[in-house]
Amino acid sequence: MPTVQLRSEDYPADEGWRLLDWCLRRGADEFSLAFPGPPYLPSTAWAAVDELLAPFRRRVASAGDRWALNGETMAVLRAVLPGGPFATAPGASPPDGLTVYRGGEALLRIVRREGMGVLRLRHDEAPSLERAGLPFRPNAR
Repeated sequence: MPTVQLRSEDYPADEGWRLLDWCLRRGADEFSLAFPGPPYLPSTAWAAVDELLAPFRRRVASAGDRWALNGETMAVLRAVLPGGPFATAPGASPPDGLTVYRGGEALLRIVRREGMGVLRLRHDEAPSLERAGLPFRPNAR
């Protein structure tokens, strides 16, 4: 699968959510979040998010939990990531990263503190991104 690079400057909040909607329409079915520090400590940002997402947990893994991606969890993500999937909020401790999966394989990885992401496309999906007006840079590594 070819990969393309995404930059935060191309994805302010509304555009970032359009990208996640595009992923959902293209078969994305799970996501994971990466928080700094150890997970499952009470009174942390991670614990609060984990509580919101608990009904949607699909997998618990040493590499991180995965939750179902659907309309309800998109609403939770919007609350957890108020500036959008790429933005970092000053003074907050948001997740460092977001990974969206399709059929168990990573479709989209966003590293928020670096302001970039990588999207793995099927060979026929670049035109769909272009038609949707979602910017990307080819040949990411």
